[in-house]
Amino acid sequence: MGYLIDTCVFIDHLTGRLPPAASARLERVAASGDGVTSVLVCHELLFGARTPKAQAAVKKLLGAWEALPVDRRVAERAAEIRRDQAAGGKTVGLSDSLTAATAEVHGLRVVTANVKDFRTVPVVHPGEVGVT
Repeated sequence: MGYLIDTCVFIDHLTGRLPPAASARLERVAASGDGVTSVLVCHELLFGARTPKAQAAVKKLLGAWEALPVDRRVAERAAEIRRDQAAGGKTVGLSDSLTAATAEVHGLRVVTANVKDFRTVPVVHPGEVGVT
């Protein structure tokens, strides 16, 4: 099972808040092809990059990662996730539900520090990236 890297992990990596060992493992995961991300994560990172320098850094980082698309299977599963969570009184946002569904459809573990929004899929803390 591979990894789907979430937005917060890339932000922490770009800003130096991810511990050096975790950043090194993240780079090894990218190089090995064991990790991917989502087009939603790409959107969130690019939207948050407010300066030309930040935009260039994000584009360079994303160049090393495959970004999985949102297709009909992912959209259908994300809708199920949101309905199921809403029935239990919990709110999951569109982006997180689509990211979780992308991971589930492709048999991936989500690497995130935002564990509470990924209740439906296996989650790995950023410090565990690359641990099998």
